[in-house]
Amino acid sequence: MDFQSLPSEAACAGDSPTPDLSALPEFPHQTPLTFSHKFLVRRLLEDAGVSSSDYALYNLLGWYKTLPPMASRIGSLLSLAVEGPRDRYLFLAPVGKGPLRPAVDRLMEYMSGAGLPCELRYVPKSIAKEIAAEFPDARVEAQRDDFDYLYDRKELAELSGRRFHQKKNFVNRLEEEEKPQVEIFTPSCAAEVTAFLDEWYKGFQVDDENVRIEASAIRRMLPQLEKICAIALVARVGGRLAGFTVASPIHRNCWVVTLEKADRHVKGLYQYLNWALANRLPAEVTVINRETDLGIEGLRTAKLSYHPIGFEEKFTIRCGKHA
Repeated sequence: MDFQSLPSEAACAGDSPTPDLSALPEFPHQTPLTFSHKFLVRRLLEDAGVSSSDYALYNLLGWYKTLPPMASRIGSLLSLAVEGPRDRYLFLAPVGKGPLRPAVDRLMEYMSGAGLPCELRYVPKSIAKEIAAEFPDARVEAQRDDFDYLYDRKELAELSGRRFHQKKNFVNRLEEEEKPQVEIFTPSCAAEVTAFLDEWYKGFQVDDENVRIEASAIRRMLPQLEKICAIALVARVGGRLAGFTVASPIHRNCWVVTLEKADRHVKGLYQYLNWALANRLPAEVTVINRETDLGIEGLRTAKLSYHPIGFEEKFTIRCGKHA
């Protein structure tokens, strides 16, 4: 199959003009995070070397029940507040250029006064190292179940060599036997995709809050994919919709796969979707983030079988007088 890459992020549609960091209110004042902030967030993440799925626009704007994400600045740093446990806000680690200590101190003081846990969770390793250097007495704990799996985009697109022999066999067999058709999602097939996903979730017997929020997120974000420069693929087998996957930028060079659903009765379709998506991403994408394993043994085994090149490690940090 001759796959064509999508246009680069610079060519994608969306709101304009892009707000500058200085346009955000100074913490503790906040403003709702919107699609218009996408290039600001991505630029700051790329500059900081952060490839965490927690900062991806799809997840920020889609994954919540009642509390939408909020944004502010602390000096030259971006501060994001997202929905956390018990329907209260949780602050992500600040991102940007400038000293972290004053920003972390302000966040900790605010959380203490608001009766929130005085901690930063899901802190990417590069930021965690900076905070630990500025707070020698900080308590830093790894969140292994929340590590994001990072993959070489070229490896997933080519599936070359002995390491990927079984995966490539699944793809080749499916192509030969089922001759699947892959197309870019457009709003014209939104109702068909929604019906397919509804059936998929009905067949998922586990009562899992993450699954419920995931289902809610795709309903919220499906009409907005173009605004975040995302790509979604529809796979048809025998003319019927049998698979659907979504990827979107964390920053220019790293995209995250936020959704991947396939008919469980079509053997090899998950492997096929993974391969097809890797071949469709913009040319500048070098790393694919396939999110966490949530500590689920089967999911961890599956993600490791694709031979990640590394992890976006995450940590919980308590520092200062709140450590």
